[in-house]
Amino acid sequence: MIIDFKTLEAVLWIDRLGSFRAAAEALHMTQPAVSVRISQLETALDARVFYREPKSVTLTPVGMTLVHYAKQILELRDELVETIKGHQEASGIIRIAAIETIAQTWISDLLMEIRHKYPNLTVDLEIAISDEISRKITKGMVDVGFFLGPVNSPKMIESELCRYETALVGEGSLSFQNADKLDLGQVPSISIVTMSRNTIPHSAIRNFLAREGIVHHRVDTMSSIPSILTITLRGEGLALLPYAVMREYLASGKLRVFETGMKLPVLRCVAGRLINHGSPVIEDIVSIAERVSASIT
Repeated sequence: MIIDFKTLEAVLWIDRLGSFRAAAEALHMTQPAVSVRISQLETALDARVFYREPKSVTLTPVGMTLVHYAKQILELRDELVETIKGHQEASGIIRIAAIETIAQTWISDLLMEIRHKYPNLTVDLEIAISDEISRKITKGMVDVGFFLGPVNSPKMIESELCRYETALVGEGSLSFQNADKLDLGQVPSISIVTMSRNTIPHSAIRNFLAREGIVHHRVDTMSSIPSILTITLRGEGLALLPYAVMREYLASGKLRVFETGMKLPVLRCVAGRLINHGSPVIEDIVSIAERVSASIT
């Protein structure tokens, strides 16, 4: 016999109301139908579930154990139904913002999972720099953002997602006098390209050059990682970028890493949302983001 939900419900109602008749009424069943279910259950378990007295019905020790598990099983069933129902009914627009590095790595995996889990939800995705994303979250213009942090805003919850190692790279055939270590102070003027002004990579290269007293290199910024990669692959200088966006170029030899002695930044990615947003869908999307970003190293 398969112990179904209806039988478990009958056990709980009999225990709660103290009689088969009252349980049958609560379940909109006949008393004989309830009695048959309990009899079949006891046969399947090879044990009595209830002590039946002329004026009362009480649980046996086996019955007590059964009630304990029946409550958990039915609670999980109800939770499952509500969760699935919630996923199916979630509708409207979810406003998501992400930095370019995330857009080039795992954002598409996130969007695919959202699409399958919440088919009635429309995603409005914006690509922006971290400062702009955190500002829009605090102003209620974005529901959830993925950016470099944490910013420790009292208005936001921030969950760490992944970290990006960075490297200074150039076109694969590009070479300088010292192949082991590139002394930026000794090489002729070159262009160093990195992400938008005031981002962590941009600040890191500018601070390094200032500290070393190197003034003859130009530091350009671009918000588009594909554009940075295209320029660098053409041999037009060096680029400071996360490994995750250029692995295939490094593996194929189209790009090579240059060591300069500079302490390269590690980019910490967080998920931010308003502390009082009150949306289980937003929290679920953050959970999905935590999972899909876990492969980024």
